[in-house]
Amino acid sequence: MPMLHYTPAAARTLARLEKGRRADPRRLRRVRRALEHLAADPHHPGLRSHCYAVLPGHRGTAAWTSCIDQGPGAWWIHWAWGRDGGAVTVLRVGPHL
Repeated sequence: MPMLHYTPAAARTLARLEKGRRADPRRLRRVRRALEHLAADPHHPGLRSHCYAVLPGHRGTAAWTSCIDQGPGAWWIHWAWGRDGGAVTVLRVGPHL
């Protein structure tokens, strides 16, 4: 089971979903469930993970994207494998790029 690490941008998004003006308990619940699936198995069928050729702002990183929900305004988790292959770095959480 890979360990999850978060970039500062991903951590800020999660914090905003938890409290403050932009708190959204429903979306936070969905994001946490998707992160649990990601930690257990990054290729979980419910995540619909696929590789991105280039993720803006993360050159040289083989980035992946996994779906949190579907439809208009759907959110995604953008992530990359760690150097040893045993960790996952969550690069970004939010709407599709």
